[in-house]
Amino acid sequence: MIISFSCKVNKWLASFMRVILARVLLGNRLKVVSGKPLYMGKGVRILLGKNAFCEIGSGVYLSPGCVIEVLDGGVLTIGDNVYMNDNCRVTAAKNVCIGSGSLFGPNVQIYDHDHEFDIGGCRSTLKSSPVFIGQNCWLCTNAVITRGCAVADRSLVSANSVVTRSLLNPGALYAGVPARLIKSFK
Repeated sequence: MIISFSCKVNKWLASFMRVILARVLLGNRLKVVSGKPLYMGKGVRILLGKNAFCEIGSGVYLSPGCVIEVLDGGVLTIGDNVYMNDNCRVTAAKNVCIGSGSLFGPNVQIYDHDHEFDIGGCRSTLKSSPVFIGQNCWLCTNAVITRGCAVADRSLVSANSVVTRSLLNPGALYAGVPARLIKSFK
């Protein structure tokens, strides 16, 4: 038990040092809400472009390998008590908002943009539309949320699903590629 407690203390102390370093390096472009501490696991990266802003709520847990990226001029808001499992990635070119109490399984990916593509092929120009994840949602392993999508409060997005349009029924299970309503829990 003493060894277990000692490991937890070391884990949280290392996280505390990573949070302090991130706040020093990113300055006022990174706001961490006071209250419960932010946990940053080993290898977590917070990348902020020019004039980008990121607000992280109280009690957020970023597991090892997570990447939080906000491109030039973008905004990312993460509510209180959000849990991101290993290797999750959130990239905001313009605006991503994640509601309080949401849980992400391993490898969840959220992007508010994609590249222009037409008969001439892929272009480096980005098309962006806001992404909103409601409160108390569960995005399971390998779920992908694409630009312009909203996920209603208390939604469960099944493992390996790809969200290509808004999921607007609160308290529902969604699954598939593309994700669709499977069951409403009203």
